Amino acid sequence: MLERNLKYEIRSSIGWAQLLIASLFMLISFGNAFGQVDAQKDSADQAYVNEQYTAAIQSYEQILSQEYVSAEVHYNLGNAYFKMGKIAPSILNYERALKLAPNDEDIQFNLRLANLSVKDKVEEIPQLFFVRWWEQILKTFTVDGWAWSAVVALILSLAGLLLFRFSSEEGMRRLTFYTGIIALIWCVFSIYAAQTNYDHAVNDNRAVVFASTINAKSAPDKKGKDLFVIHEGLVVSVSDELNGWSRIKLTNGNVGWVPSEALERI
Repeated sequence: MLERNLKYEIRSSIGWAQLLIASLFMLISFGNAFGQVDAQKDSADQAYVNEQYTAAIQSYEQILSQEYVSAEVHYNLGNAYFKMGKIAPSILNYERALKLAPNDEDIQFNLRLANLSVKDKVEEIPQLFFVRWWEQILKTFTVDGWAWSAVVALILSLAGLLLFRFSSEEGMRRLTFYTGIIALIWCVFSIYAAQTNYDHAVNDNRAVVFASTINAKSAPDKKGKDLFVIHEGLVVSVSDELNGWSRIKLTNGNVGWVPSEALERI
């Protein structure tokens, strides 16, 4: 019986050692991977500075193909495409960068600049002022920013309620109680904002038109009636897909069907 227990302990120790070694190798691998990405990004940035935009585009695309998520890389890639006169991919990457950094003024400015080159000037259906106001509040921080806000607010809430519980001074009890309640409400709101922004990013149904000119059809068929014409770089909403066709909606409310291959999802 003692021998069995000893063998089990030895095997268990070996297992933990193997797990530790595997974890160390994983950390080293991740470190090497990030180091490789940093080297690729430095090379891409240098190519961009040297006006070697094709090389920069290839390097940035290679970085993103490794499932590396970065607003900066998308932004730089959008700049490189814009320098090459490729409007659709530049707008696509500016939009993707803006999803990751919604308050970045440089991204917003360059996106507006790129949109000036789009032939279609589609008027948006105006939103009610409080809807715009609410959406602007939710975009104050990124998903990570709202998550950290929730964590900090939760800590403040717990600290306030603990001080309220153990404080004997009436003024301090009142202050810590209301501080804890307000922080708790802010924590709940931060969680809601983080979840809303996450859902918006994951379920984003917008796409960029990559074909130079497309006739939107009344049905998902080449024989469908022509409804309106759209051009490269226009951002549309995709509501449905059928047999290689996508049902799109413009910001002015127009709806039609276009080939799915002419669109690239944001």
